[in-house]
Amino acid sequence: MKLTDNLMALGLLAASLTGCKAAQAPETDGSDSKVVVAYVTSWTDVMPDPEVVTHINYAFGHVNETFDGVGIANEERFRQIADMHKTNPELKIALSIGGWGSGRFSEMADNDSLRHAFAADCARVVEEYGLDGIDIDWEYPGSNAAGISSSERDRANFTLLMKDIRAAIGEDKLLTLASSAGAEYIEFRDIMPELDFANIMAYDMANAPKHHAGLYPSENTPELTSDGAVKAHLAAGVPADKLVLGMPFYGRGGEKMRGSDFGKLVVPDSCTVVFDSIAVVPLIVDANGEVLMGFDNVASIAAKCDYILDNDLRGAMYWDYAGDDAELSLARTVAGKIIGVPRKPKLLVLNEGGGQHGPFTREAMKWLHKYADEKGYAVTELRNADPITEDFLKGYEAVVQLDFPPYTWPDAAVDAFQKYIDEGKGGWVGFHHATLLGEFDGYGLWDWFSDFMGDITFRNYIAPLADGTVAVEDSIHPVMKGVPASFVLPDDEWYIYNTTPRPNVQVLASVDEESYTPASDVKMGDHPVVWVNPSKKARNVYFQFGHSPRLFEVEAFTTMFENALDWTMNK
Repeated sequence: MKLTDNLMALGLLAASLTGCKAAQAPETDGSDSKVVVAYVTSWTDVMPDPEVVTHINYAFGHVNETFDGVGIANEERFRQIADMHKTNPELKIALSIGGWGSGRFSEMADNDSLRHAFAADCARVVEEYGLDGIDIDWEYPGSNAAGISSSERDRANFTLLMKDIRAAIGEDKLLTLASSAGAEYIEFRDIMPELDFANIMAYDMANAPKHHAGLYPSENTPELTSDGAVKAHLAAGVPADKLVLGMPFYGRGGEKMRGSDFGKLVVPDSCTVVFDSIAVVPLIVDANGEVLMGFDNVASIAAKCDYILDNDLRGAMYWDYAGDDAELSLARTVAGKIIGVPRKPKLLVLNEGGGQHGPFTREAMKWLHKYADEKGYAVTELRNADPITEDFLKGYEAVVQLDFPPYTWPDAAVDAFQKYIDEGKGGWVGFHHATLLGEFDGYGLWDWFSDFMGDITFRNYIAPLADGTVAVEDSIHPVMKGVPASFVLPDDEWYIYNTTPRPNVQVLASVDEESYTPASDVKMGDHPVVWVNPSKKARNVYFQFGHSPRLFEVEAFTTMFENALDWTMNK
């Protein structure tokens, strides 16, 4: 299929929380407080961050083989999740029983004694593990689509089951359920007195080329969407304050492309990410415009959260927590919108991801993640500049150009980055490869970037690598706080340029070319290696070195790096 004019180009993570609708002030308790429900699975080892959720549903428990009790998948992990109560007493934790392909519900619910025994065992599990409740995920009463048994009596028996579980666990415990998007399998009006809230599975509603979780109908969605799912539940008798809208932390493909968790999603080189502004969701399309996958990103998740607030729903749910990226981009978006958790300051890191700079990059990313954890920042890693737009960069306090050259950038990224620096939208820390300025690989000189770096172009470098002694020239600059007057840095290429950048920048340190070990004839004379450009509104620092992972063994280097980040992040 071809995409229409309502599709706008968008990068993989292209969205920021800046400028989004402000989160409502969260209620602290009571039945009308907003909830963020995360499904946490038995088959991963990812531990959820209690800061970004109010409720955890552990997936899964099952009806046991004798139809009269509860079996729990990976009990050791379940106990770890349940033990989160010890340090997070406000967190609500429930066992979700069921899931796609989880059977024996029909037989259990159709027999009074088995159903009562199962309900009693739910109460036993709640008591034994110190849970806050039970979530029933019977997919779906009256249907055998999941390869499980079913009966025409399932709908009525589901109501009896919910009443029995409520009677067994008591009024002070949670009883929730996962509901199909169309609300067609459950007699909701009959169970409203027993139900705390329903988690709408507003995803898996289609395969590519249709988006499986569009917010509103468009030519790229099936008839049913998130908005339609909410309306179906309202029509079925579920009030808005008992509706929790589900969102997918994964993409769903079709015949030509497999689905992927958001955190592992890779856009093939031959494809692009576009945004359906009517359905309010991103899609991956090939060179012919055919949709290969529909997924959710920060922009679409934020829009769904706004929908929840605008329609006074109880809250948000997502499947599943481990599908997010390492920075919890989606989970933090949900938390910020729904329960008012402050957004973490974000750091964008551009790197090549391999090649001759791979060892340095890998060590640098380890160091950066540790630094970010200590500072309470989030890190996003990009290996090409394609997603960068002006809106994209709004979400980042600073950009680290780790080993990424000033060419291969698309025009939109060039324009966005120049504005980001010129107008002081955020900070910048560059290393090594950022001054590989000139005519390379068919790309012309980026004149603005050359001026940014002091009106220089690249001429040569030292090979083999050499150690060099660096002398601090501006000891009072914040980047040089706590840095010794001189220090040795190992194994670098020590770029030289057509001219020294000194007349156009503020030099913080330079290298003594006579100190090179082994000695080298490749010299520049006056050789600055750390500088800032005060003519730009953005705080910026350039480090000419950045080739060897051994740099992270040098305290002077890590001190400068941390100082540079602290200074630029606090723009």
